[in-house]
Amino acid sequence: RNRADIDNIKSTLNEVQNIVIVGGGYIGLEAAAVLQKFDKKITIIENSDRILSRMAGSELSTFLEDTHRKNGIEIRTNQNITSFISDGDTVKGVFLSSGEKLKADMIIIGIGILPSVTPLINAGAEGKNGVDVNEYCQTTLKDIFVVGDCASHKNSFADGQRIRLESVQNANDQAITAAKMIMKNPTPYTATPWFWSNQYHLKLQTVGLSTGYDNTVIRGDMTSDSFSVIYLKEDRVIAIDSINSTKDWVQGRKLVEARAKVPCSKLSDTDTPLKALL
Repeated sequence: RNRADIDNIKSTLNEVQNIVIVGGGYIGLEAAAVLQKFDKKITIIENSDRILSRMAGSELSTFLEDTHRKNGIEIRTNQNITSFISDGDTVKGVFLSSGEKLKADMIIIGIGILPSVTPLINAGAEGKNGVDVNEYCQTTLKDIFVVGDCASHKNSFADGQRIRLESVQNANDQAITAAKMIMKNPTPYTATPWFWSNQYHLKLQTVGLSTGYDNTVIRGDMTSDSFSVIYLKEDRVIAIDSINSTKDWVQGRKLVEARAKVPCSKLSDTDTPLKALL
């Protein structure tokens, strides 16, 4: 969560060999990719049936699971930790819901956050999952603005649903919106969601929100480590995950913003640039 956590991990790395990572989201996967360089035995525990189950389609999940396993990472899906094993203040292992016992000299937990908004809610701000804000990042307390992970806002890329976006891009863009409103230059927040993740030799770039997709198109060869997964809802492009394919990510952004309706056969044709399909 903070610099102290990272410093603690770095300072104890020489003393640990077995690392258990709880959570198969981006935090867990990125931590595993980095720690693998230090020749540690790493196991990822995920309670869903696949990694990235809330963020991506099964195609990308399978691809990344295979990549991590090829790099020596163990991944246990459909598993929970039932208890920790310790010797005083030192962790020694964990028990899984399967009954299996794993050695663990270090445990990294990356299973999401609860936004720390209790003081604002107690002060009268509205919100159930974070703090509700309007299109200018204002809370129901007139002079209080909230941006970033804690801001529950209606997002057009989520069909107008109220969501929280936990990303650097979102925090920066909402901060600009709030600053403009404070300076009497109101400009509604309409930023396109985008995200990135570096794991081993892979650069994953995402644009849009794939929540609620009903179809996917694979663009490129997944065995070549350069491809894109295009997500559609009611035949319209709503999000793109690109692996080592920055051109698709850049050009596909316009398709996402326009919620373009494009035949799947054209989306999968790598000889046709995505920008030509708008």
